[in-house]
Amino acid sequence: MSARGRVVVVCDDLFFRVHLEARVRASGLEPVGVGTKKGLEAALAPSEPVSPEPPLPRAGIVDLHLQSGEAIEIISRLAALRPGMPILAFGAHVERDTLDRARRAGAVALPRSRFVREFPALMGKIAMGTWSMTETAPESEPK
Repeated sequence: MSARGRVVVVCDDLFFRVHLEARVRASGLEPVGVGTKKGLEAALAPSEPVSPEPPLPRAGIVDLHLQSGEAIEIISRLAALRPGMPILAFGAHVERDTLDRARRAGAVALPRSRFVREFPALMGKIAMGTWSMTETAPESEPK
């Protein structure tokens, strides 16, 4: 595991998840890709029955359009792990209600186009430990 930390990438679109994982890896962090809440729980479980809990993820990335409909639950679960942990969520710009629900659950939720545009810089800040939940404007409109 990377000494700098793990980033949980929750996305059931395999092609897009691979892209996100590559960007996480390029930032010097270890991506842990999952597509469901069950997958998240497995990723958070100890690898051996006698081992201590695995280190908490450094950050989370959540696709709001999971086929399972579990995105908001997953955001809440990640937010409960470590208050203030960076959680980035992305979804359709026309689904303001979903973006707002993600924000209330504890994520910085961005329209997908803005997320894709800003993701490399945001990952750099997460890797350097300089990103905070309050610095990314939460509005639903793309910039």
